[in-house]
Order: sequence, then structure tokens, then C-alpha cells
Amino acid sequence: MGNDSKGEIMNMVTNKDNERTLIKIAEEAPLVIAADNEQWEALMASDEAQTLLNKMAGEALSEHQTGKTKTMGFSHGRIVPS
Repeated sequence: MGNDSKGEIMNMVTNKDNERTLIKIAEEAPLVIAADNEQWEALMASDEAQTLLNKMAGEALSEHQTGKTKTMGFSHGRIVPS
């Protein structure tokens, strides 16, 4: 068996392993997302969290009103200078 054949076989094995991994992730993702959402909802429901969010929002608004913020641009899902 030549080196090219060995490389092709290794690629096939690697691709099959990747496919299995992706299938497993796709099957588990909805459960993980649901559990994560439940944790966030519980955390955000507390009075302490709401107080902190309101404080952060006020600080952000103040910074924006005093010119301390910059416009963001997006390209292909990434933040870029605008």
C-alpha cells in the first residue's frame, strides 16, 4: 500500500470520526441549550440580578451620552472598525 492510499484511508477514518462527533453534538445540543437557558432564567429572575443589570444599563447609557462609545461595524459575523 503506497503512502497516497494510507493518507486516503486516514482521511476517511478522520472524516467518519468527525461525522460521528458532529452527530453526537447535534443530538445533545438541544438538551444542553435548554439546561443553560433554565440556569440563565433562574439567575436573571433574582432581584439582585435585575438591580445589577439596571446599573450596567445606566452606566452604558451614560457613557454613550458623553461620547465615550464607538460605533461598531460587523462583517461576516465579526466586529470590524467602522
